Amino acid sequence: MIRKAFFIFMTGAVVLFSLSAAAQSRIDAGVVVTDAGSLNVPVYRIAVECADSDVAALARRVLPTHGSFNLAQKANAQITFSLVKTSPTSVRLSLGGVKGFDRSFSGSDWREALMKALDAATEAIVGTPGYFNGKIAFTYSAGKNSPSQIYLSDIGFQKIKALTADKTDSIMPHLSPDGTKVSYTGYFRSGFMDLFEINLNTKTRRTLASYRGSNTGGAYSPDGSKIAMILSTTGNAEIWVGSASGKGLKRLTRTSATESSASFNADGSRIVFCSDPRGAPLIYTMPVSGGKISAVPTNISNYCSEPAWNWMDPNKIAFTAAVSRGFQVAVCDLKLRRSEWITSGGNTSWPVWLNDGRHLICTRGVRGGKTSLWIVDTATKKQTKLHSDSFGNTSEASFAYPLR
Repeated sequence: MIRKAFFIFMTGAVVLFSLSAAAQSRIDAGVVVTDAGSLNVPVYRIAVECADSDVAALARRVLPTHGSFNLAQKANAQITFSLVKTSPTSVRLSLGGVKGFDRSFSGSDWREALMKALDAATEAIVGTPGYFNGKIAFTYSAGKNSPSQIYLSDIGFQKIKALTADKTDSIMPHLSPDGTKVSYTGYFRSGFMDLFEINLNTKTRRTLASYRGSNTGGAYSPDGSKIAMILSTTGNAEIWVGSASGKGLKRLTRTSATESSASFNADGSRIVFCSDPRGAPLIYTMPVSGGKISAVPTNISNYCSEPAWNWMDPNKIAFTAAVSRGFQVAVCDLKLRRSEWITSGGNTSWPVWLNDGRHLICTRGVRGGKTSLWIVDTATKKQTKLHSDSFGNTSEASFAYPLR
């Protein structure tokens, strides 16, 4: 849910993905039956076959999170994913109903190999990158009396790691674009809001910012060379940008309002952020080099926060907005100067774009304080929970799809 303290900061932590020549020309899967209503988006009926029950179960679990795939019985399927686990670290995939796709994939284990296979199949069928082999960093809590910690997982929630285990809260993680670092806000050591960074390769933690006042944020630029922070060292929460090491910080905003949620656009030349000069938060952009602040024409709610700029489509910004007595996620089209509601049900917030520029991961809260992570397809409005309720409370996701 939205943090009323307003020191919130999110990043669309995805990596720009160049489509291969093969992907730019979609494989013909025959006549497509669309289940997306009036939307001009193909939705394929798919079946999954594999002698290994674990491989089949994971594929059936993650594939339907994509809005273009609905599970069906083989007799009614347009495309059949035929999988063979050829070794503990490799998988072979052929697509029945699609000509010319029969390939082998390897990884650190069979799960990674499977995700690579599903990504390649998605690109071949849909024409856009798959996101299944990406990473998610998120805030986790086992219960109301447990401090929040930073966790790391794959899309299938099969390989889950606790990155922090402090006696105080650790919140709002941000993955670097290459997936090797996580910045987050924590109360470790000082007891105040400081900004830390964990190196996932060396498994070490360092302090990024520990100035007087609150230190939060930590969104990386698309090339990983810069980082944006929200610091209140001057007495007011302002946006600062520096090198990814946290050095050479430059103050960008000088307002009496409270700034938050700063993140970069696709080429790293501008930032989008939240500010409340009129009392309630709204969304603005400005050059990373400093200069004029421009309002984003959301035109959908008087309370808009947690913006995430789409790195695949520079005209799209996802954000959280107040509606009725709760919050939902909307997407603003800068070219059309209008917004569209993307989610419904529960209280949905904290959107982060996946690497296909179409899907989002969002936080959904329900009565009783339970929160969970959902994948949302902005094209079909399909919403899919990523884990069971028994796992615990999850929120504030960040996503990275490192090129391997």
